[in-house]
Amino acid sequence: MSRYSIFYILLFFFLVAAPLGLYAGEPSDETARIASIINKVIDAYGGKDAIEGIHSFHMTGEIEAFMMHDQGPYELYFKRGRKLRVETKYQRSFELRILNRDRGYRRTDTLPLEEVYGPRFVSMVYQYKHLNLLHDLIAGAYQIRSAGPSAVAGENTEVFRFNDKEDAVMDVYIDKQTSLVVKVTAFFSAENKQIDLSAEFSDFRKVGGSVFPFRITNYAGGVKVARTVIEKYALNPEMSDSLFVPSATQSF
Repeated sequence: MSRYSIFYILLFFFLVAAPLGLYAGEPSDETARIASIINKVIDAYGGKDAIEGIHSFHMTGEIEAFMMHDQGPYELYFKRGRKLRVETKYQRSFELRILNRDRGYRRTDTLPLEEVYGPRFVSMVYQYKHLNLLHDLIAGAYQIRSAGPSAVAGENTEVFRFNDKEDAVMDVYIDKQTSLVVKVTAFFSAENKQIDLSAEFSDFRKVGGSVFPFRITNYAGGVKVARTVIEKYALNPEMSDSLFVPSATQSF
């Protein structure tokens, strides 16, 4: 695996919650059951007001890339309005990724900053969707149906298939006991191949009025590829839009 294929790995992060738009044609009792579960998820993450009150956050931690045999600091900036900046500084390389609405950019230690398309861009969009999922679910942006039971790290979960108007497809695993999202798998196609990227979430802690995972383990095609241990979340910090402008890449 090339060290630059890490962009496939880093499609991840966090949270998830609950919608209103379920698949048309589902029995009313099933619709009500799913809505009840979603409401429990919203409550588990602090409730509607707490979720909608988070407009941006800054996350710092350490990432270990198993197949690259490398590790280093990981830093992420998230801002509603489809803005995302991810800086990964490994011991032997670095990667910068920026999503600014409907355009994505990437820079590495060997490649200059360039606009990206296809899988690299889609992976950034999915990462943003993961981070903004709770808010989007409250807004009713997803259609949802049950995909049956499963287990994550020995815990019983129910899997739900999420689809939105952009044809995003994600399986969301909700712990039956805690109502927390413990895994998300995203699906998309590239070069006539089906790609699945998963993130497992654990070590949940309260931050402000909501709940965040402090450990994220990532998989590509079922193979464990990376683990991120979060050190700190800063909620609603002052965050200039210049962070998400390609020319403003400072650092590195």
